[in-house]
Amino acid sequence: MHQLKLPVQNKNQPLHECVKEAVVEAINEGVFKPGERICSTKELSRQLSVSVVTAHRAMQELVTYGVLDRKQGLGTFVVDKLDQEKRKKRLSKIGLVFHRESMIGDYFHSQIVDGLRQAANLLNAELTMLHFDSEMMGSNDAFVFVNPTANELDYFCSRLDKGTNGVVVAAKGETLKLPAIDVDNVDMAYQAVEHLYQLGHRSIAYVGGTHRLSNNADRYAGFRKACEQFGIEVNDRFMLEANGARLDRNEKISLSTVFASSNRPTAVFAAGYYFVLDVYETAITLGLEIPKDLSVVGVDDPPSAMYLSPTLTTLRQPLVEVGHAALSSLIDMLRNDASVKPNQLLRAELVIRQSSGPPVG
Repeated sequence: MHQLKLPVQNKNQPLHECVKEAVVEAINEGVFKPGERICSTKELSRQLSVSVVTAHRAMQELVTYGVLDRKQGLGTFVVDKLDQEKRKKRLSKIGLVFHRESMIGDYFHSQIVDGLRQAANLLNAELTMLHFDSEMMGSNDAFVFVNPTANELDYFCSRLDKGTNGVVVAAKGETLKLPAIDVDNVDMAYQAVEHLYQLGHRSIAYVGGTHRLSNNADRYAGFRKACEQFGIEVNDRFMLEANGARLDRNEKISLSTVFASSNRPTAVFAAGYYFVLDVYETAITLGLEIPKDLSVVGVDDPPSAMYLSPTLTTLRQPLVEVGHAALSSLIDMLRNDASVKPNQLLRAELVIRQSSGPPVG
């Protein structure tokens, strides 16, 4: 093994800078070749007669500057600049996998896809839309799973080659140890309840989707958690969970029954934009005035939310940002051999408009 030498330390020069110089010189002289693993921090400190702390700091700064690359469980390697540039220039083929009931043209999905598209244009990636039974899996380098159910994700991932990269968008990927980029749906529901509570509401209904999708389950859990914290009694009769993205005929009848009762709720959290439309329709049919008779807080903020009468108080999700972050994270793992990224939770913004107000009477 080649013995590294510490250069002469200049006046006022930190010792770790000398260590960095020694490593860079060894790389330039071919002692450590591109893509090759270098000696450990402990060995570096021994050879240069410096503390492990000093050696660690030097190595860490060289990682930050892109000279070295740490791979968890494998060691520290000299970055191969040529190979890195080739990877960055190569077109990456990414499969976008949607669950079977996805309404791809709706606001929620279109905003996520727009974020994915923007990142693909920047990072030289080609996107292909797939469904869960697709036979096109082999032609893609990696996959983005958009709002899948847990069963669908298990099924699709069981068909992938070992080591194939993937990221989950707008859902959880914990069971398969895939990184997930999502909005904090528990916090979203909490913000809705907190806003209504501060207005004076103590009887709040919930209209949401099937728990097969994790974001729906989290919104439901967040609603109950917030009610418990604010001392609001959760009336199970006011908790309506739909089987799909919209209320069917029987579910609308159930909602009408709740709104028409003598002890009806004074407010409702509609945990999806289509549920907002169902709530508005039901209220209008029964002659209820929003927000005088019923305050409404929704989810998502498409342009039409400003044209509802009254304009909608809603939780605006950073969906474009979610899509962009997901593809950027995936490309980084794919091209730079980066380790699996940690989960990211973005926060929704409460946009207060005319559909929410204090209860009357």
